[in-house]
Amino acid sequence: MANPSPGVHAGRPRAGRRFEPVQERQLSEDALFTARTLPGADQGIRILLEASGPFGIPDALGITGPEELLDARLALGVPGLLNQVDAGVVAVAGPRAPRSPRTLARRLGWPLETVARRVPHLLRVGALERVGIDTYVRPEALRPVGRLYAIETKVRDWQRAVRQARIYALWCDSYVIVMPRISRGSLQQMVAAVAADRAGLVVDRKWVRRPRLARTSSAHRLWGSEHVVAAFGG
Repeated sequence: MANPSPGVHAGRPRAGRRFEPVQERQLSEDALFTARTLPGADQGIRILLEASGPFGIPDALGITGPEELLDARLALGVPGLLNQVDAGVVAVAGPRAPRSPRTLARRLGWPLETVARRVPHLLRVGALERVGIDTYVRPEALRPVGRLYAIETKVRDWQRAVRQARIYALWCDSYVIVMPRISRGSLQQMVAAVAADRAGLVVDRKWVRRPRLARTSSAHRLWGSEHVVAAFGG
């Protein structure tokens, strides 16, 4: 993409050329327009360019919500919980109500052994705090830092764009596909596909459909959020 502007942070660059040169600048600007007009962006917006997630690297990632959530999380000094089990365990730990490994495992539907073997590591890095003989809480600031919207830009081949974006939906709250133009017939098919995912679509810098939040578990929300923390240096 073009050089990041204020509020836009660069992640890991992709190898190779992503767009046709003649349209690269337009798509870059369209992606930033999309991020800045996402639902909830009026409460705060951070934008990551090509940041690695658990699955795939979206062209842009919009994080909406109060910016102090990310600031407080980074101030913890706890490294990003990129391990899915770690993020899951911490996600179901309460900030005030102490919970045992058995309770955490039951809330996740995981074997007790899976949870218990990660607890010592989580204690060492500060992601859990011991408050009893065998009960733990998480720091208040260790929570999702906002709503995550993956933004995928494509010059053509809307079906491929949908396939790629659905991968991001495994760890984001929703996705938005951005295209410079599309035929009327393809647009109808694309809207139907995107609507089935509760996702969004922008064509020629106009919102065709705005995304709606997916029904994502707390464990998956925190897992995606922690990749954002890592991308910002946490």
